[in-house]
Amino acid sequence: MKAGLIYEIESVKPHAADHEYRVFWETMEQIELADRLGFDSVWTVEHHFLNEFSYCSAPEVFLACVTQRTKQIRVGHGVVVLPFNHPIHVAERIAMLDIMSNGRVEFGTGRATTMDELLGFGVRPEDTRPRWAEAVEAIPRMWREDPFTMHGKYWTVEPPVSVIPKPIQKPHPPMWVAATNPTTFELAAERGLGVLCFTLGVELAQVSERINIYRAGIKHARPVGQTINDQVSMNIMGLIGDDPYEAEHIAREAVLWYVRKGFELVSSVAAASKTDESYKYLKTASKFDPAKFTTDYYDFLKDGDLIAVGAVDEAVRVAKRYCELGADQVLFFLQYGGIPHEKIMKSIDLIGHQALGEIHSWKTPGGITGC
Repeated sequence: MKAGLIYEIESVKPHAADHEYRVFWETMEQIELADRLGFDSVWTVEHHFLNEFSYCSAPEVFLACVTQRTKQIRVGHGVVVLPFNHPIHVAERIAMLDIMSNGRVEFGTGRATTMDELLGFGVRPEDTRPRWAEAVEAIPRMWREDPFTMHGKYWTVEPPVSVIPKPIQKPHPPMWVAATNPTTFELAAERGLGVLCFTLGVELAQVSERINIYRAGIKHARPVGQTINDQVSMNIMGLIGDDPYEAEHIAREAVLWYVRKGFELVSSVAAASKTDESYKYLKTASKFDPAKFTTDYYDFLKDGDLIAVGAVDEAVRVAKRYCELGADQVLFFLQYGGIPHEKIMKSIDLIGHQALGEIHSWKTPGGITGC
């Protein structure tokens, strides 16, 4: 099993004058430590306009810097929001990042889940899935067809052009899609994409059902690229420390802050997209009052193994649960809700020294296969 880190790159108020500068360089320090300790990958999101929640509006720039300050850790663009980006720009940037990382890129895709972002880019909720589908099919073609042309509903490339450079991983970097909606697990399987699975808001039994749908469907995949990326990755939100009681004390309010903020953001899409069936899985979120997420909800998350907070054996135990569900990779989500930099560094250090070896020893069902 593989293990990595995933980042929103958050900066919670009250803000110091240099908070934006500091959060990026603290994140870089954490990633450099993870690289030295043997973590498999690091992933950053793409978000826009989400004050406090995410400052990672240009992940390709940040990840390019990461590639020059690390030696072996794979860099995951998790995810490129395809409805906001011309597919030619995406193909060019992923290829260039692959070259500058010496072939370490993981290419994640998604479609956006907040109204702030959709309104900011002038994209209707009902257009996000077809825009994603059109782009995700076109991009791997750009890497193998030269010259390239397309006539889509949302993007037209005519006359033919050479999309350069090409990635150095052959036939191309592994392709993924962010998946919470059960339908997305089906779409990922049909297209031969790996799934980046987010667990907050659902129980592990539901996650297990969705993984089973994916594994059954990917047997009949018609991949958009030239490989089938038969992999499931799952996030583990948490905090690990020498003193489990201190870790619990620090993490409790940070977890609840993140959950409240996250539900507030996604509920806006659910409320605005009353006629769009593709976002119906968020309807539950729109019914919650974020202020009602209290200690009881934190206990629900912890008791349900949806977070890992405490000593390092808790990280191992929860990761093992995810492995048993059928995951091939776990991504530890440690920077959220104002958790201090030094506590995140300690978590990474403990996981790296005391948990990675065991996690790496577990066998998983997926893998990358050629077509």
